[in-house]
Amino acid sequence: MSTTEPTPTPTTLGSEFYLWLWWRSEEEAGRFDVGESGERIELFVDDRLAFRIPGETKVTAVLTGDNASESVEAKAALFGGKILQELRVRLRRDDRDFVVTLKGPEVHLTRVKLPQVLGDNEFEAILDRMSSYDELVWLVGELFTAFGRERASDAWTQDIEPRLRAWVEGSVRG
Repeated sequence: MSTTEPTPTPTTLGSEFYLWLWWRSEEEAGRFDVGESGERIELFVDDRLAFRIPGETKVTAVLTGDNASESVEAKAALFGGKILQELRVRLRRDDRDFVVTLKGPEVHLTRVKLPQVLGDNEFEAILDRMSSYDELVWLVGELFTAFGRERASDAWTQDIEPRLRAWVEGSVRG
């Protein structure tokens, strides 16, 4: 009876997207251009990162609290081969703040916090919340589109991936 090593499951686009967001938020001081007009938004990793071992679905490490993404433990998890399963981010568009946890390989939006409701009555408040949620979905979609363009480009293997690796290695060693 022969034993064979299981084929490693590749990381998902979701986990690569989360890593890209984290890296870009640090490299670009949280500035991202979205939409056809290149509108500037801000994105910062908030207070929760959850990691898993590639090929498994169970979360193996969770870091929470202020500046969780800046901790040595967070970068050490990446350096040790773990991948992101969840990433909590704060988005700012104009004067509107959104907080959302991006979760799993499918990029589910969970633990959503929308901007303050502006409606004067209940019906207007409901419409405002619906509009805010649509705006959040659009923002995440635009960020994913920007990631997808970079991921599918030649620049990914020639420039971006080496810079990502250096970022992870440098922050663990440095």
